[in-house]
Amino acid sequence: PIEVIGFWRLAIASAALAPLAWRARGSWLALRARERWLHLAAGVFLFLHLWTYVYAAQHTLIANCMAAFCTHPLLVGLGAWVFHGERPTPRRGAAYLLAGLGVWALFSGSTGLDRARLLGDLAGLASAGFYAGYVLLGRRLRRTLDNRAYATGVYLVTAALFFASGAARGVIWTGQPPSFWFAVAGLSLGVTLGGHALFSYLLGSMNMNLMTTAKLLEPIFGGLTAWLAFGEPLRARTGLAFGLIAAAVVVL
Repeated sequence: PIEVIGFWRLAIASAALAPLAWRARGSWLALRARERWLHLAAGVFLFLHLWTYVYAAQHTLIANCMAAFCTHPLLVGLGAWVFHGERPTPRRGAAYLLAGLGVWALFSGSTGLDRARLLGDLAGLASAGFYAGYVLLGRRLRRTLDNRAYATGVYLVTAALFFASGAARGVIWTGQPPSFWFAVAGLSLGVTLGGHALFSYLLGSMNMNLMTTAKLLEPIFGGLTAWLAFGEPLRARTGLAFGLIAAAVVVL
């Protein structure tokens, strides 16, 4: 179940970061009440992003899931303009155009009459929106909040929400095979700490448009890995989409 994956992934990551977060607790204690609520909201957005993302991965092709999610740079760019005054440049506009064409090439005509896959594709799009909210909130908080405290707090909130959702559904938390724990350890230490925590660290200094557009390389690696590991097909449309997405990153 999604909740079992999410809870153990975030619980392990939180435990690994906790000693570092304790050293940086002063930056969290210095937050105003409103900023603490924003910190909580960032955890809620991350939970919603991860839930819909894993749902998409379970119900559609990995390439479709990742391509749908990669619409988030457009949403982040819009939010960065509206809330943070980061106007898009012509170069970024060209990158967004190429990326949008790539996502459309991969996404259009892929659902057909398969309702489960359609729901998976739509979940991928929803995950993009929730992730954009998480990034925008994180950018605001990371201006003053140490990343160790920020990331640990967000992961604790997300883990708690996964646990509450799983408890409401009556899921079984233990008894999984060794392959499950190996995969969750990879998600916790590799993806969460090596990916999400690094991303939130960079939010304190780098341009959000640049960071999110660089993430458009993910469908290329994800689609190829799904082909090698799970035998998911790579179509000509998929190759065209990957080419356009890669071109967007090169232009940027």
